[in-house]
Amino acid sequence: MNRRLCGGLPRIFVVATLVLLLGGSGGSGETEVRTVDELARLDRLLAGGQPELAAETARSLLESATLAERHVWQVRERLGVALLALDQPAAAVKELEAAMLDAGSDPTLHFNLGRALRRLGQRGRAVAEYAEAVALAPHRFEWRLEYADAMQELGIRRESLQQIRLARASCGDCPEALRAEVNHHRTIGDPARSLEPLRDLYALQPVPEVRRLLVDAIWVSGDASGVATLLDSLPAASLTGPEIMILAQADRLAADARRATAWVRQSPPETADGWRPDAVFWAIVSETCLQAGEPADALTAIDRAVALQADVAIYHHNRAAILVRLGRTAEAEAALAEARRLDPDLGETP
Repeated sequence: MNRRLCGGLPRIFVVATLVLLLGGSGGSGETEVRTVDELARLDRLLAGGQPELAAETARSLLESATLAERHVWQVRERLGVALLALDQPAAAVKELEAAMLDAGSDPTLHFNLGRALRRLGQRGRAVAEYAEAVALAPHRFEWRLEYADAMQELGIRRESLQQIRLARASCGDCPEALRAEVNHHRTIGDPARSLEPLRDLYALQPVPEVRRLLVDAIWVSGDASGVATLLDSLPAASLTGPEIMILAQADRLAADARRATAWVRQSPPETADGWRPDAVFWAIVSETCLQAGEPADALTAIDRAVALQADVAIYHHNRAAILVRLGRTAEAEAALAEARRLDPDLGETP
């Protein structure tokens, strides 16, 4: 199952409906009512997380002389679901396949069989069962999402995305389907394509986890100003360390030193996650200030980087370049000498 974003789909799918055949050719009306009650009890046990008791109850029903033949497949199906919940997929497949002999057109049977086969590692057969399930019950968007996930495991990417898009249409761009598409694109190494569903998901659920992924997607798409616009719209105290780092890089790309000079002159940014500026952060801030014609602020920032990590040659090299801009030649030469001592391969001229 795909677990990249906020968990996965439910592990147990409980049969949603009962076939109520009161009276008729399977026994007395009283027996039918009792059987239906037992099936409902099985469903409650499964929904309540009691698969062991559900399996025991189902086996007792199958051994009962009063169980009408037409209900056997329903009991077997619930037994299969219980066994799957007990991590016995091989036994679950056996029961579900037996149930299929009497109810081959039941979509829930195909779905549960697909899930059991997938757990066994028989992913090709699982995909075929999922396909049959959604063909019989096209409104079950959550089934489509699991079907899509199973196909992605087999590298069937285009069809997997098609099923996710069908699920989105079916559920009206619900969070589950949007998350599935985000996970799809990120899993195949293309987070920029997750931008569209992430924007929709963030509008529905503006939580930090989704925001982090949205910021990342905007950033990798090359829209540095878009990142800044999004993060600037939020309370500063709600930002995280990684978001501050992305803001710093976005400002450097835009040669916009307003934020950088404020960080240098006033105080380091405080974040919701307790992050503290490191040497890399101050080196980025220094470069931004220098690009914007603020060498004094650039020197203050690079000095902070050196204080935090004095063994990085490029920091001393950048410090030398700033000192040259300030006309402090002797200090620049000393900084360049230290840079070459740490890394002889650095160039001669800052």
